[in-house]
Amino acid sequence: MKGLSAKSLFLLGVFFFSLHALVLAQKEKLSRARIFLPDTRWDFGYVPKGGSVTHIFKVKNIGEDTLIIVRVRPGCACTMVPLSKDRLAPNETADLEVTFDSEKIRTGKTSKSIQIISNDPAKPFQDLHFTARVGESNSLVKLTPEEICFDTIQRVKEAKRMLNVENISGEELSIDLIDAPKHFVDLNLKDQSLKPGEKAEISVELKKDAAQGSFRISFTLSFENSKMVRVTVPVSGVVATK
Repeated sequence: MKGLSAKSLFLLGVFFFSLHALVLAQKEKLSRARIFLPDTRWDFGYVPKGGSVTHIFKVKNIGEDTLIIVRVRPGCACTMVPLSKDRLAPNETADLEVTFDSEKIRTGKTSKSIQIISNDPAKPFQDLHFTARVGESNSLVKLTPEEICFDTIQRVKEAKRMLNVENISGEELSIDLIDAPKHFVDLNLKDQSLKPGEKAEISVELKKDAAQGSFRISFTLSFENSKMVRVTVPVSGVVATK
C-alpha cells in the first residue's frame, strides 16, 4: 500500500468494513424455509391411450420460515399441476396433484418432469418425475373396462361400477392396491390373488359426499408373480346435486 495517505487508508478500511457488513446483512435476510419432498418419482405403469390419470405428491416445509411456492412448472401441456396451497408455515404440508392426460402422447413408455420453484435458498429448484406406458398391453393381467365412467350421478345416490380382472399369465398372481383417491371412491378388492386363467371383480363405489362437479381421477394396482406390473385405471364422471 505504498503511496496511500492515512486518509486514503482510513476510507479504504471503511469501504471494506461496510462491504462486509452488507454481506452479513444479506445473509441474515435469506429465508430459512426448507422444502422437503418425501417422494420425487412415480410410476403410473400401464395407462390406456386417451386416459387421464392422477397422483398426489406431498410438499412439506421443514424450515423455520414460511415456504413460498413461487411456481410449479409442468414439463408439457399434457400435465396439470394444481397445488392445494402455495404458502406453507413451518411443518406444514401441501398436496401437489399431478394430472397426466395421455390423449396426445405416443404409444409406449413416456417420462415427464415437473419443476417446483420456491424461496428455499438452498434448493430453489426441485424436480419431480413420473413415467407411464401409454396404450400398451401387458402379459400378466387383463382389465375390463380399461376406464371407468360414472356419467352423471346424483350426489345422494349410491353409484357403483365393476372392474373385471383376469389373470392371463401362467402363474398365480397377487394383487395390491397402491394408490387411490380416498376422497372420491371406495374400492372393494376381495381376492388378493388369482390362479392362472382365474377372474375376479373389483367394485368401485362413488362416495355419497363426493364434491359436486366433474372429476377425473384414477387408482393404481400392482400385479406380481415372477414378474411385476402396475396398471392405472382412469375414473371419470359428473356429480350433480339434483
